[in-house]
Amino acid sequence: MMLPARTRRLLLLACLLSAVLPAAPAAEPAVSALVQTAPLQRGELLHTLRAYAVVQVPASQTQTLTFQHAMQVQTVAVHAGQAVRKGQLLATLRSDASSALAYNQAQTAVSFAQSELGRMTTLKAQQLATQAQVDAARKALADAQAQLRSLQQQGAGQALTTVSSPEDGVVLAVSAAPGDLLAIGSPLLQLGRRGSLQALAGVPPEDAQRLQPGQPVRLSAVFDPGQHWQGTIRSVGAAINPKTQRLDVLIALPAQPGLPVAGTSVQADMVLGRWRGWVVPRDAVLQDERGAYLYQDDQGKARRVPVQIALESGLQTGITGALDPKLPLVVAGNYELRDGMALRLAGGSR
Repeated sequence: MMLPARTRRLLLLACLLSAVLPAAPAAEPAVSALVQTAPLQRGELLHTLRAYAVVQVPASQTQTLTFQHAMQVQTVAVHAGQAVRKGQLLATLRSDASSALAYNQAQTAVSFAQSELGRMTTLKAQQLATQAQVDAARKALADAQAQLRSLQQQGAGQALTTVSSPEDGVVLAVSAAPGDLLAIGSPLLQLGRRGSLQALAGVPPEDAQRLQPGQPVRLSAVFDPGQHWQGTIRSVGAAINPKTQRLDVLIALPAQPGLPVAGTSVQADMVLGRWRGWVVPRDAVLQDERGAYLYQDDQGKARRVPVQIALESGLQTGITGALDPKLPLVVAGNYELRDGMALRLAGGSR
């Protein structure tokens, strides 16, 4: 059937327009992000300074065992770091050849002086010696006996000398091994008095002014944070340590179970102050070229809120900013968000 001319012209025009004009775009699906939220809360964070320290024994609480004549080490019964009791055997020693020779010579000198005094006394009775000669012989005997007693007190002449701990303590260092020859005054070992441990830490000068003697300190092992001890600040240095360029802080370690041995490296956590305000999980705070910010859930839409970081402590961050306490905080999934984006709440949201 033939269409009217007017209808044919309209159909032709529609075909031409459809070929020239682009098709209308399909409606884009709404963009949303899956997030987890939590109530915004105020709290308190501790401003903690962490410094590294070394456990030591104060020099005034140490004792070095030495001898006044040369000795040879026979046995050593302890090792560095070992706790010892008063009277406990530490080592056995023997006089070396030179000390033995000196002792024998002292014995000979006493015998000779005794004989000489007897001879001079006899000659004096026969008027063949003067009183001055008898007095000189008596003095020579006294000097020889004094020398012999001195060597005996030093342990010379004994087949074996035993060394015992003079008090309860800890062995800080062992300076000799079996077979070693100890010269006069050479150290055998060093003892520290038990319960006298301290830790030496270095802190930045700008933080030291907020530390006070008596302030509590938490110490923990560097390689095993599960091991920890309580201490108190004994003193804060007033001058920069030229080696560390920091101020020395002495931390007293009172008697407590499982104390570390001298020389142990530890972490010292000292509280510089307390901060109160908005406390959020560290991952909730983001940063870009405009600064720090976070997102709140504003009726199902992401609201970007600029914030200032006041303090970071562990996994938490203290912040300030124009936050709405009634709106939940986005704590997970925030990396994909844009201001105004629709939010889909995960099961753990509150």
